[in-house]
Amino acid sequence: MLKIISLLIFTFIITLNLVTADTLNNNDVPKNKRTEAGLYLNSTDAYEILKKEADKILFLDVRTRGEVAYTGMPIDADSNVPFKFTSKKYQWNDKKNMFNLTPNPNFVKSATQRLLKKGLNKTDKVFVMCRSGGRSAMAANALTAAGFTQVFSIIDGYEGDSVQSGEQKGKRSINGWKNNNLPWSFSLDKNKMYLVSKEKDKDGKANKMLKKMDANNDNTVSESEFKAFHKKMFGKIDHNHNGILDEQELIEFKKQKMK
Repeated sequence: MLKIISLLIFTFIITLNLVTADTLNNNDVPKNKRTEAGLYLNSTDAYEILKKEADKILFLDVRTRGEVAYTGMPIDADSNVPFKFTSKKYQWNDKKNMFNLTPNPNFVKSATQRLLKKGLNKTDKVFVMCRSGGRSAMAANALTAAGFTQVFSIIDGYEGDSVQSGEQKGKRSINGWKNNNLPWSFSLDKNKMYLVSKEKDKDGKANKMLKKMDANNDNTVSESEFKAFHKKMFGKIDHNHNGILDEQELIEFKKQKMK
């Protein structure tokens, strides 16, 4: 009888350690990967927990769409919601030796939509994964600031940390979801992807234009406001202020719009 009770207690302790996932603290995590909530997992532990309670957890891959498309994605991830995008003009960052990334202004909104779609709320667990743990920490902080209470950053990410010396220097082969041979695939599920509707983009541009025209901020555009806005625009294009637009002025206007 005592052996059975001891075995049950031992099993309970092991299970509790897996589910609570509180074995890592700030002292175990590099500074650039630390979060406000201080909740961390490595990829192997995250996978073990997901096997037991995936329906109670939202697992977000927060890498760019390009990374997901060309390096694959964890099969267990619920969706790809990029925390940052590759800059549209592919601007180079000499300091980081990479292309610049720009923030996704709809990250929290999109993550919340995915959470609700799964039937969860902000008090449920959320796992966030990026390439190697830096962006996932920033993503975790953004979600925590928005009221999420259990956001865990996967510190070794999808590709893992890079080797610092030797023949393998620069290669990401130390840890991470892929290096730990956890389930992943190049075959992507459209329902999990971050898709932006062209119609929504048009709506966004229209709303911005209306805000520019709405001089008194009453959420409506009067005829006088409309005329004043276009007169102002005409004045910006008509550089020599002669009341007409010539070919060179139109070319300059087009160049400015492209910038």
